[in-house]
Amino acid sequence: MRLIPIVLLFVLAACSSKKDDIKPSELTRIDTKGTVKVLWQKKLKSSKTSFGYQLLPAVLNESVFVADVAGGVFRFNATDGKQQWQANVDHPISAGPGVSETLAVVAGPDGQVTALDADTGAQLWSIKVSSEVLSPPVIDRNRVIIRALDGRIYGFATSTGQRQWLFNSEVPNLTLRGTSVPLAKGGRLYVGLDNGDVVALNIDDGNIMWQQNVVNNQGKTEIDRLSDIDGDMGVVATDLYVSSVANLTLAVATESGQLLWRYNYGSNTGVTVSRRFIYISDNESNIRQIDRTNGEPGWVVEDFKLRKLTRPAFYLGDLVVADFEGYVHFLDAFSGVLLNRRKLGSDVFFGTPVVNGDILYTYNKDGTFTAISFEQ
Repeated sequence: MRLIPIVLLFVLAACSSKKDDIKPSELTRIDTKGTVKVLWQKKLKSSKTSFGYQLLPAVLNESVFVADVAGGVFRFNATDGKQQWQANVDHPISAGPGVSETLAVVAGPDGQVTALDADTGAQLWSIKVSSEVLSPPVIDRNRVIIRALDGRIYGFATSTGQRQWLFNSEVPNLTLRGTSVPLAKGGRLYVGLDNGDVVALNIDDGNIMWQQNVVNNQGKTEIDRLSDIDGDMGVVATDLYVSSVANLTLAVATESGQLLWRYNYGSNTGVTVSRRFIYISDNESNIRQIDRTNGEPGWVVEDFKLRKLTRPAFYLGDLVVADFEGYVHFLDAFSGVLLNRRKLGSDVFFGTPVVNGDILYTYNKDGTFTAISFEQ
């Protein structure tokens, strides 16, 4: 297995010679609007060794699935939090769950992949891939897609776990710890790679439909050349939206990968797409609004600089981000005005808050799993 040198995001900021330049912004008092209500809360097992793990809640119908680092997988009623089942796999969990009508799939730090029956939690099959898995499994069109940290992407049969195809990409010598979640849409699988490429694969057989280097980051040093696309992508009609740690956010054509526009701020957490705008938490945790049709900038919120924000979630016309101290912040999506905040943990979050109708789920690395609502 190839060893991948890791660079944390704060190392990029640490290139400054002034120590004060890399201190996270302190939160200031705001005139709150609306009410944040905790609907229910669970305390799951936590771990100090979960850096880079993406244990993201997954909603299906009236249930929400979640996993803990110790191997526990849970299905709760999405509205009232009543536990429907609990299963325990025989390995730690670093990614997942990915869910479908029939499966809940989790993956581990040593490449373990376990599929459970979505209705009962019973184990159906288990396999092992070539290296650690950090992005949640994707289930679509009778395929379970697993992305390993060493650049390999696997397509497995949902029914048996038998491998159907394998795509291999080259990982640069220097890369951030993390991988983006493959985006399945219309029989295609769009994947942002660590070298700045985006590839479109046929999800049935893994054949390459197109592959383009959309970042093309030229620099004198390996740090200058970091091009990772580690965050979520978005797609609307025939446009694919991508953001990179290389301070670039861009749109490409889904049919060819042809560049449509680019914007000179990027994010390692990815993009959130609404009908008119794109939103990112950039590499310094400034929140930015971008016109998705042409890449023109909108408002910018700089109150959270270096607070390690998650990607914004779009929630009933508002935006929600979470930070490294366990705070969840609500903003008006049209103006960027801060509306409210609530502390829902003592650590960073595993990822972006998950929206299901008028319910929002947050999962903190201290094990606090919470369902909330926000009303103005």
